[in-house]
Amino acid sequence: MPSATSRKGKSRAAPAEETKAQAAMPLGKQLAHTDKKVRDRAIAGLIAFLSQGGDTEGESSSYVRLDDDEMAKLWKGLFYCFWMSDKPLVQQALAADLAELLLQIKPKTASSQDRFDASIAFLEGFWDAIVREWAGIDRLRMDKYYLLMRKYVNATFRLLAREKWEKNAIQAVNRILTKDGGPMTWQDRRVPTSISTHIADIYLDELNKALALPEVDSQPACPLTAVLEPHIILLTRTSTSTVHTRLMSSVFSPLLECLTLASPSLSLQQDAERPTKKSKKEEPMFAHIVMHSCVGQEGQTDRSSARELKKGLLKRMFEAAANEKATESNRRKVYQVWREEGGDDDDDDDEDEEEDDE
Repeated sequence: MPSATSRKGKSRAAPAEETKAQAAMPLGKQLAHTDKKVRDRAIAGLIAFLSQGGDTEGESSSYVRLDDDEMAKLWKGLFYCFWMSDKPLVQQALAADLAELLLQIKPKTASSQDRFDASIAFLEGFWDAIVREWAGIDRLRMDKYYLLMRKYVNATFRLLAREKWEKNAIQAVNRILTKDGGPMTWQDRRVPTSISTHIADIYLDELNKALALPEVDSQPACPLTAVLEPHIILLTRTSTSTVHTRLMSSVFSPLLECLTLASPSLSLQQDAERPTKKSKKEEPMFAHIVMHSCVGQEGQTDRSSARELKKGLLKRMFEAAANEKATESNRRKVYQVWREEGGDDDDDDDEDEEEDDE
């Protein structure tokens, strides 16, 4: 938003008063206003309000977690604020600003847990709004909401990195994605499958980007299978074959291929078994995922080798397929992938592990 400039006839105190008024929770009608200037002021006010702990220039108001109805109203306003943004550069800037709110929310309490809880509540409000309003998005506006989803997926990974990839933090995010009515639910057929398939399309890309950031690189390793748990569950339990196919083509096949290429012993073994397959790129895709991930349920200092990551992923896929809630057709498909990718090989091959370490 352009900064206020002094003009003749206006009090010098006017800019300060305007800044003070900005740090407040905006009304929905301001966020969805047809006038861009009104929308810009509302967004600036929301950013200031949340990032300052709800502090309006020293007054006693404070940001507290909104109840479900209030969060739904706020996100309805934000959803249509984004709806009203037409120009590509405006859309990109607004999408980035809205996603950054996940990391900027700062309740007055000093507790880091309260800050994370507030961010999670805001994230849940976002995905609830996406699911609730998805059917009303027309074809011409779909791409910009795909962009907004991409920004939020990336910001979510950075939020988890800030929390040092703790188990409870990852579970909180996974609960939002997989809950009944969530974007990656396998139980609620009312949720459009195009949401989960788009999340699958962008998940590895955004995780790789997040792990490439210097501030994320300095954090503990990313527990890969825990972060991918919503995709693993949906892969084995979805009753829609197109969703299963999309998850394999967008998430699991590329990642398994990447981990194979990054492990010399596995790559040589695969080349020997499938010599007719096309030659692969020398540099593996998702290099930062390979370099900064670990096997386990929460972040740890030591990174796992590509071989260990692949074994851990295949093991978790096998376990999910063996669950009684998995469909029979999905179970057979996952078991086939597990066999083809060497999931039944001996895990304690010391010679191969030494080659990987080199």
